[in-house]
Amino acid sequence: MKIKLKSLVKVVGEEELAIIPLAENEYFVECLNFYEDVEGGRQARLVVIVDKYGIIRQDQVNFIKGKKTFVDAIGIEDDFRKIQTVLKLDRVARMFKVPLYFDIEIVEKPDVSKRGIKGFYNYLSVHKEIDISKLKGLVSLSIEELV
Repeated sequence: MKIKLKSLVKVVGEEELAIIPLAENEYFVECLNFYEDVEGGRQARLVVIVDKYGIIRQDQVNFIKGKKTFVDAIGIEDDFRKIQTVLKLDRVARMFKVPLYFDIEIVEKPDVSKRGIKGFYNYLSVHKEIDISKLKGLVSLSIEELV
């Protein structure tokens, strides 16, 4: 996936979510998130995390909280096709922009009522487990900075 970063962005809120790291480019991390789009939902979506301090663990599911904006992205469908070769995805978010989270912090005790976390647990209730090692190296992340 390739994201296009603008120098100024509008913060649209703050969110807590469960993320599975997929690819890195400097301090940007492309991650898979399962979002509760409807009650009991487990929609897969790609998100990008700004991890300036290296707090995201690459070998596990991370629970984070951060400020949210949206950035333009290219290649989302290609990344989902690659992910679906090793992981069952029931529903996939069709989008041309992806959420970008910054000013993040690790959440030790996640609030399971939050949609970005509940979707992950909904996924596990149906599919039981996620082998994160199979997701390593499947996709790549590139950054284009717009002035």
